[in-house]
Amino acid sequence: MTLKKIIRKLKLKFYDTNQNIPKIIGQYNLIGSFLVLAVIILNFGFSDFLVKEQNSIILIVSIFYLTSYFIRGAVHVNFFDFIKKNKILSFLIFLISLDLTNYFLPGIFYNKLSSIRILCILIIQFYFFFDSLSSTIKSSDSDINKKPISPPILLIISFSSLIIVGTLLLMMPDISSSGTSIGLKDALFTSVSSCTVTGLTVLETAIDFSFKGHLIILILIQLGGVNIIAFATFFALFSRKGLGIEQQKMISENFNTQNLLSGKSLLIRVFTFSIIIELIGTFLIFSSYQFDYKMLFESIFHSISAFNNAGFILSDDFVNSLNLKWYLTILIFLGAIGFPTLSDLFSNFSKKRNWKTLHLTTKISLLSSLILIFIGSVAMYLLESKSIDGSLLEKITDLIFHSTSGRTAGFTAIDFSTLGFPLLITFIFLMFIGASPGSFGGGIKTNTFVLIIYSFSSTIRGKKNVEIFNRRISSSLLYKSYSILLFALIVIFIGWICLLITDPNINPIYLLFEQTSAFSTVGLSTGNTTAELSNIGQIIIILTMFIGRIGTLLMAFSLIQKKKNPNYNYPKAHLMVG
Repeated sequence: MTLKKIIRKLKLKFYDTNQNIPKIIGQYNLIGSFLVLAVIILNFGFSDFLVKEQNSIILIVSIFYLTSYFIRGAVHVNFFDFIKKNKILSFLIFLISLDLTNYFLPGIFYNKLSSIRILCILIIQFYFFFDSLSSTIKSSDSDINKKPISPPILLIISFSSLIIVGTLLLMMPDISSSGTSIGLKDALFTSVSSCTVTGLTVLETAIDFSFKGHLIILILIQLGGVNIIAFATFFALFSRKGLGIEQQKMISENFNTQNLLSGKSLLIRVFTFSIIIELIGTFLIFSSYQFDYKMLFESIFHSISAFNNAGFILSDDFVNSLNLKWYLTILIFLGAIGFPTLSDLFSNFSKKRNWKTLHLTTKISLLSSLILIFIGSVAMYLLESKSIDGSLLEKITDLIFHSTSGRTAGFTAIDFSTLGFPLLITFIFLMFIGASPGSFGGGIKTNTFVLIIYSFSSTIRGKKNVEIFNRRISSSLLYKSYSILLFALIVIFIGWICLLITDPNINPIYLLFEQTSAFSTVGLSTGNTTAELSNIGQIIIILTMFIGRIGTLLMAFSLIQKKKNPNYNYPKAHLMVG
């Protein structure tokens, strides 16, 4: 018997008698990664916190990662096969090896406390944390692993977790420009506004937050913006059974796909579109700054903020050039038409198809968005032309920019408190409709509004069926549209009444504007209304932003679930209506 065969037999015997080794290693990796993440975050938020201890902890945990990796490879039948099956892990172990080499031989690759090293360590630790968490859940026999989590609960838990983590991070002293904590309420408000990509603020983002604060807000916008369904699906990937039929049904409903997408394919599509568009947007915005490297972060921030329809800005005079307004308009528009539309357009473009081959959702989203932009532009020109200065091209740019941004994103170059009552009502209407399905924006969605309009038109004309682009709309979709409309009206009305009680000194139309902006996650505000609200008033806005972001999705899910129909029917009723 050759030595190779003897080693293989020993490996097989060792592996068979040590089934718990991967499980034990995963648990210790989870503890180690959590410890390192906690130390790095504390050091990030508190000046000079445990600098020496931080490096010692990173060193110990890194050595453990390296050791556990080789142990797992040793018990595997073939070490090279283990490397092939764990390519990402092997690459990260290689980076850890470089870091350890640099630690004992300083200056070979980078400084011990360099930002690049810390960033790499953060990425590595996040990977080990979630990978270890996944392994622990898979190997456990707990009730969590046995019972599938319902999509609504999964949605709420995942989104609430992001908000809570964001709040804790924003409360750290180094996050504010003053070096003192901004407090629980302001941190919670900023976190909810960032995660829901709303953009309403009680503090000035550019002034009251440090660079670290801007970085956290940016991350929260990105995570919250990459569609809440995709974010919830990310957590579902860590369950043993993956996505169930109900989860896939909700994803299919939101993304208007005929096939049931897996969680991984959905995430890949969403992140791919997001990263590509945001990188292009960054380049364009950066070019408007004449490629000044000092403005690189601002370019990244504003590109992500615009595409995610968040509306956060880092300077009051940010929207100050003609080219920049067009770049932002395009980014906002792409983020507002939805991933199903973007995917369909890209697919048709690559296959050289025409308008007729586009999905019905795509046609409605594009046409309705363009019509609403036109309505907003014309209304603004007719009602408030004096607020728009400059040449003809500058006026057209301002009109299109504010009409596009005012419906979903919240970027503005004018003070909305100076606008008249008719135009404020117009923008309330536009915000209420909002963006398209499967997008970053909120509101009742353009497709919902179009179905309601067509249903109304068919009823007036006495038509039995609702037809759009030679397609008959099912009654279930119409019921769903009316339900979402009623839900939105109830939430906005109740919130408005509560604001009238808590803040009677503020103009009622301003409060309605604020409430609608919060529900539709737009972020427009009349002057400094958000900051002037009472503590209870700000809490109402927080709840409205949260409900507006996930409420319509949860409602949509409840409406697509199969209900158990009774085996009997009541006699038809005849009522006088109208």
